[in-house]
Amino acid sequence: MIRMYGSRISYYAGKLETYLRYRGIDYELLSMVDHAREIRERAGALQSPVLRLEDGRWMSDSTPIIAWFEAQHDRPSIYPADPAMQFVALLLEDYADEWLWRPAMHYRWSFLQDRQHASGVLADELLSAVRQPRFLKRWALTRRQLGGFVRRDGVTATTRGHVERTAMAAFDHLEAILLERPFLLGDRPTIADFGFVGPMLRHFGQDPTPAELMRQRAPRVYTWVARMWQADPGNDAGELVPAIDPPLSALLHEVCETHLVQLRENSRAHAQGRSHFAQEVQGCRYQGLPVSRYRVWCLEELRRHWRELDESAQASVRAHLTEPHATLLWQPEPIAESDYDPERRAPFNRAINVFGTGVPS
Repeated sequence: MIRMYGSRISYYAGKLETYLRYRGIDYELLSMVDHAREIRERAGALQSPVLRLEDGRWMSDSTPIIAWFEAQHDRPSIYPADPAMQFVALLLEDYADEWLWRPAMHYRWSFLQDRQHASGVLADELLSAVRQPRFLKRWALTRRQLGGFVRRDGVTATTRGHVERTAMAAFDHLEAILLERPFLLGDRPTIADFGFVGPMLRHFGQDPTPAELMRQRAPRVYTWVARMWQADPGNDAGELVPAIDPPLSALLHEVCETHLVQLRENSRAHAQGRSHFAQEVQGCRYQGLPVSRYRVWCLEELRRHWRELDESAQASVRAHLTEPHATLLWQPEPIAESDYDPERRAPFNRAINVFGTGVPS
């Protein structure tokens, strides 16, 4: 049986678990802490989730892991056959993975009830062998997560309102799409759905404060979360939308105004050798954000997928990427180079953390 190392309230472990369940792939969920040394040696970085296959190979990073599994069979793929719609799905996955992370961590650790829940689960799950009182373990976890993944990732009194608005914007856009169909691109899940499961399942749909907001503001999204968790691969034959429709176009507009701005400013800072950067998103100024080499690679991957589109597919997507920030995807020269995974071995390469040694500093 495949071994998955991660947490049962993890953003990306939830994404990958949902995919494995959809494909009927058996796995066993194990604690990362109990196997930390081996994971670092074999996979390269201690981040949830990491997989160990039955043949002993190690895999990291939910995005290339899912892509690898999809390549192992000839069933209808979760990647749309239409090149333009496949690119849209990949762009939405990246937005869900990398932009919604900040509001997801904010809601989990900035609110008392939410951090009490999360710190209790993580203390029992990850630190059960640590000989300290449970309240001290919870305090240490809260201090680490709130300080690192919230405050040092740009959530301040100035930006907090915008962070929360971007989460609600995601709720609203998904709600509008799900009013039209059961999954984001049609009658069956695609990689876009599995991308959004990351924040929506284990964070927004499970943590007390955002879960209540989701139930009240976006009930179709709440239902979709459950639909994804029990999705039947018998839906493989479902139809997908043939082109970008108005609710998808509105979501892409949000992606351009938020996620692509962050990818651009992060890459510029990386190219200049800086450790932190500032960005202005939808009129809100963020200061002191940690530079992520991994996100430079994410941008490289999006640009690679764009270059693989023919002119007709590019034109059909560009018609809906009208924001100036979208030119980042097709401008002729790269802003920066990550020098990560140059041999294209992911998910079997030596992984890196999204932020330096693991926690923003």
